[in-house]
Amino acid sequence: MIKEQISQALLTLIQAGEALDKITISQLLKEAKISRQTFYNHFLDKDDLIQYVYTTRILGGFAKANQTFDFCQELTQVYDQMQSYRAFMQQACLLSGPNSLKEYMFKHCEDFDLQWHQYLYGSDPMPKRLVLATKYHATASSSMTLSWILADFPTSSFEMAKLITQMRNIGMEQFLGDKNPYAITN
Repeated sequence: MIKEQISQALLTLIQAGEALDKITISQLLKEAKISRQTFYNHFLDKDDLIQYVYTTRILGGFAKANQTFDFCQELTQVYDQMQSYRAFMQQACLLSGPNSLKEYMFKHCEDFDLQWHQYLYGSDPMPKRLVLATKYHATASSSMTLSWILADFPTSSFEMAKLITQMRNIGMEQFLGDKNPYAITN
């Protein structure tokens, strides 16, 4: 409840025209009507809050691995959410640093993909080539997503998700066989 209150305060400030990189903890405290200690009981810093907003408001089915779902459909929904939170996403993706949203997106995508592909591959350890292909596709997908956000979402969510899904399909069928989640049938 408190985390949601704080994240909503951040989004409210952005909607009011405040620049994300200029929003201070003091502004968040005032908007959320909480104490500094309460903020730090729930978040390490503003970057941690930004990651929380991204995880809870954007990621949807991609928050946890080991799921069987329609990759393109789930990715389309994530992209729809990114567009719903356009100002937040664009501003957050411009921030730099080791705990920035950009770095979090890259790390989350790689971790998710490695866990999910292991789940799909089975109990045997994934071969090194599959690990490398997984990391490659995770990095490429994150880069394409970041470019899409910063270019002001020039194509539809579905078109972007379809393109990434098609690119991920290349080579994965040889590793994942009939469990390949990237084959688009329509």
